[in-house]
Amino acid sequence: MAAVVQEDPGPAVQDPGSRTTAAELAATFRRAVLNRTNGVTAGVYLGLHLISVLSLLWLLHVRKQSLNVLVHTPPHAWDSTFYIEVARGGYQRGFDYAFFPLYPVLLRGVETVSGLSYLQAGVLASVIAGTVAALGIRFVGERVAGPRAGLVLVALFALAPTAVVQVAPYGDVLFVAFAAWALHALLRRAWLTAGVLAFFGGLTRPSASALIATVGLVALVAIIRRQDGWRPWAGAAIAPLGMLGYMAAVGRHFGHLDAYFKVQRSLWNNWFDGGATTFDEFSKLVDGRLDNPSTMELIAILAMVTVPFLLALMIRRALPWELVAYCALVAVLVLGSHRSITTTPRELMPAFPLLIPVARTLSRSGTRGLVVCFVAAAVMSAWFAWYLPIQYGVP
Repeated sequence: MAAVVQEDPGPAVQDPGSRTTAAELAATFRRAVLNRTNGVTAGVYLGLHLISVLSLLWLLHVRKQSLNVLVHTPPHAWDSTFYIEVARGGYQRGFDYAFFPLYPVLLRGVETVSGLSYLQAGVLASVIAGTVAALGIRFVGERVAGPRAGLVLVALFALAPTAVVQVAPYGDVLFVAFAAWALHALLRRAWLTAGVLAFFGGLTRPSASALIATVGLVALVAIIRRQDGWRPWAGAAIAPLGMLGYMAAVGRHFGHLDAYFKVQRSLWNNWFDGGATTFDEFSKLVDGRLDNPSTMELIAILAMVTVPFLLALMIRRALPWELVAYCALVAVLVLGSHRSITTTPRELMPAFPLLIPVARTLSRSGTRGLVVCFVAAAVMSAWFAWYLPIQYGVP
């Protein structure tokens, strides 16, 4: 892990009036793929997942349970089933339209090229997308907190409470990849790149609305300050087109513009309620109505409680306001929605910059201590991030 200090990415704070061209950002991405230091990043991310998988196999062996919980087959597949069915046969049923199209397209492409089954192709697609996301996360963390903190941030992301969806046929980690690189582009004022990445994010997950709003807000500030000419205008204009295009297509199919939201509400029991569900979950825990809560419910409530404190810590540590705004928007979107409480940690996963203050603090520890800490956490992750979500509740 000490190898991460070999390359200096430049100053952590950049003049807000400066910008980076798309060619320069592409060069950064090439370094993320080819550079030895970034190979360490991918190795840490994949290695922690591998430790979790091996520990999970041991746990299943001890409990004499089926490997179905590892390969994500029904009844444990949850959203994976819908993504695979959309990839295989397109949108055929009303509730299919809740799933944005880009991940099924990627899944089908990997299946066609590789010859793997859809399930295997989905796992491979997510592992690739997760590795790309890890590289983007490292660059964001490195830029604002230093190389060592950037690598620690990747490790924390790999051990998230619902880390299993990072290697399952889910679209979540693909969106995180777009979000991470879009935020990196915003920090470098690469407006067109940020807009294009937000465009593709808008074809991946509904949580892209937070990313799109962030690109628009940062662009608006640049426009008011008369910075970078026409580029902020173009980036802000491009960003929402993917999500708007998909919602328009759903509206055309069903014959009314708000069809996507009606599908979410009537078929998936999901809508923005201004935080009423979150408040009710807290109230039930306090007044005893949430009798004998499950471990997954407690983890979800803990995640919700932690968010405002981490946001306050980001502000106190003077992290870039762009990252604070993005995390705040993700939090409002998740905590302000009517949803199944057990999905909360998974839906908060794109708000990875919340963990930068924690990563910065941990990065001051010795390398040996960090290795021991994260290996132990990866073993624990086999239980709380893999086994529990699939065994007892939707991840």
